Amino acid sequence: MKIITPVKYSITLKSILVSLLFLVSMVALAEKQEIDKTLEADPNGNVEVEHIAGKAQIIGWDKNEVRVSGELGERTEKFIFERRGKTVLVVVDIKKDGKWNKWNNWGDEADDNLMIYIPLKSRLEYTTTNSDVSLENIHGGIAAEVVNGDMTAEKISGRIRLESVNGDINAREVEGELTIETVNGDVKAKHLKASELNLSTVNGDIRVTSDSPEIIAETVNGDIELELDKIDELELQTVNGSIEAKLSLNAKADVRASSVGGLIELSFKGPVLARFDVEAHAGGSIKNKITDQKMSRAKYGPRRWLKFETAEASSKVEVSTVHGKVRLETH
Repeated sequence: MKIITPVKYSITLKSILVSLLFLVSMVALAEKQEIDKTLEADPNGNVEVEHIAGKAQIIGWDKNEVRVSGELGERTEKFIFERRGKTVLVVVDIKKDGKWNKWNNWGDEADDNLMIYIPLKSRLEYTTTNSDVSLENIHGGIAAEVVNGDMTAEKISGRIRLESVNGDINAREVEGELTIETVNGDVKAKHLKASELNLSTVNGDIRVTSDSPEIIAETVNGDIELELDKIDELELQTVNGSIEAKLSLNAKADVRASSVGGLIELSFKGPVLARFDVEAHAGGSIKNKITDQKMSRAKYGPRRWLKFETAEASSKVEVSTVHGKVRLETH
């Protein structure tokens, strides 16, 4: 039998204690951190927020302060909260080496849970990966990008740009110039105050109500549903999807819609004073419920077309489809 001498026993015990202390320190570093910090801010300044994994609520308030509260995730390596001139930075850096780099294996309990208040007239720049975000009562403009997460926005105004990859965007009570882009995500929005609107999705649907007179909406593998007011310029495009739009025409309006393999349905409210030029290629059909004018067919080949104009026409409507259907009506 091997006998451990007192000296060797002391060294062995010391090694065990050192190892235990190291493990305890690692556990402490891995625990979530409660946070509640405040900085003075310019009432019309910028706020930049960047973090990875978790969720965040960013709310505008009537104080000239930025407040960050909640919990930092277990992987947090550095928390930056500072003011640089008119800009306040909120940055959460995480460990990226060893096991910490395998953040996909972690659950929600290990992630950030942040509540951030900013002056309501601040301009917000927000970027995140693997996070959901909620934006509310921000009126200095927003540029927000999310990868692998959903975004909701409510009561916001200014120049707004919202982008997501692998996530949906839901925006309500938006005032000002608005751009929304998604890849593998749907868009729902209610847009007010007659400013320019741009919408784009790949593998996602668009369902929007707006009173903007200038709108562009594009989808690939997605449907477009729009409820609009009086239009000056409208451009709609879809590939492998359908378009349904309800609208009215201002004088000298310009409407263009095109599809590949999908339905285009335009429903006009009020007097329709416009010239129509509709073409269907590679098959398809055209139904006109605005006038009695019927679709024409090529003697040879699958081409179909419809051209007509109403009394006192000042606007122009051009529609084109490849292997799709077109329906024109009033409501």
